Amino acid sequence: MDISAGGKIYHLTAIFPLAVGNDFDVVVKYQSADVSNSARAFQDNTSVIKALVAKFPEFREAFAGVVARAVEPSGRDYGSLMAMKDIK
Repeated sequence: MDISAGGKIYHLTAIFPLAVGNDFDVVVKYQSADVSNSARAFQDNTSVIKALVAKFPEFREAFAGVVARAVEPSGRDYGSLMAMKDIK
């Protein structure tokens, strides 16, 4: 599935739930050309998280947070967690 955020198109490759302690988070993985610039990867992750919750507002009720993982073709990835209460 593709999602648009911040003027870019992101190709999502996986969305799945993850139990973390007493919380239930949703994880979204997407294709990225390069994750070596962690500041840029964090910005992309934040954009994907916000776009995902905007597209599926019901996630706000079902999950405590969203984890976005940018994944390079090599398999190397960069992840960010955002609590649902912090997603505007």
